[in-house]
Amino acid sequence: MIKIFHWNGTYFGFIKNGNLFSATSDYLGWIDNDGTVWNKDGHYIGEQVEENYILRKTSKMKPMSKMPKMTPMSPMSPMPPMNKMGKMGRMGWIDALDDFQNEDN
Repeated sequence: MIKIFHWNGTYFGFIKNGNLFSATSDYLGWIDNDGTVWNKDGHYIGEQVEENYILRKTSKMKPMSKMPKMTPMSPMSPMPPMNKMGKMGRMGWIDALDDFQNEDN
């Protein structure tokens, strides 16, 4: 299991078996082997960066949507970790999870 954080350091959720879940174990999407992250409807979200973050290049065109995958069983929510120290912004990148939370998941 990989814990996922916002770039500002706050805990967001986790990845288990290539699937992205919220902190409360709601299925949100999946991660391809190359680190590309998709929401549960098959729309592009961003890229897994430094293992624990999901960012999106502002200059990159969003790839075409994919066929949604079958919703996996929700695992038990892990104990939330302490937040991390926020990171300095990366030129040309945004925290994809900020937009992700605003979508109708």
